[in-house]
Amino acid sequence: MARVVVALSVLALMLAGCGDDGGGEKSASTPAPKSDAPAAEGTGYTLQPPRDFRDLPDKFEGSAIRVDLAYAEKGGSDGFATNIVVIREQPGGEFELEDAVDVFTKQAESQATDEGISEVEDRELDGVPAKTWAFQRRGEDNGRIRQRQVVAVEDGAIYTITWSVAADEFDEQEATLDEILASWRWT
Repeated sequence: MARVVVALSVLALMLAGCGDDGGGEKSASTPAPKSDAPAAEGTGYTLQPPRDFRDLPDKFEGSAIRVDLAYAEKGGSDGFATNIVVIREQPGGEFELEDAVDVFTKQAESQATDEGISEVEDRELDGVPAKTWAFQRRGEDNGRIRQRQVVAVEDGAIYTITWSVAADEFDEQEATLDEILASWRWT
């Protein structure tokens, strides 16, 4: 589990750098959004990225963490592109969703502004229990960034989805994240 914490700390720093480089509970019965964009295939799942997002296959190459999937808004604004990153870790041993949530919320609290993180809420990813929380990141290298993380455990792996968006656009962008999460299918 310690390796996962280190990996997520590195990811948080990398996510903040996803600049403009050109590029409640939910029910498992929520239908996937309709889009003409091709589905993205991760390790053990698929999801539907927004039409105006592009795949970042090389963005995290050689990093200390294994980013399973990363997409960012084409173009972005003010030096930052809204993005979604999925990390898949297999820590081995016995662990539960609550174990991951305890570690990851502490890690998020260390990265959050003095406001801290939101309340941890229940969610589902294609019928699998998940937890989610949001926070505004410290530092303003790319402007004020707000993130929502969603964590689920499936088939011996921890899936961490991190949605990063300019803080002043966070509320209006939540529907886009909800559509992406509704499209999530375990394979």
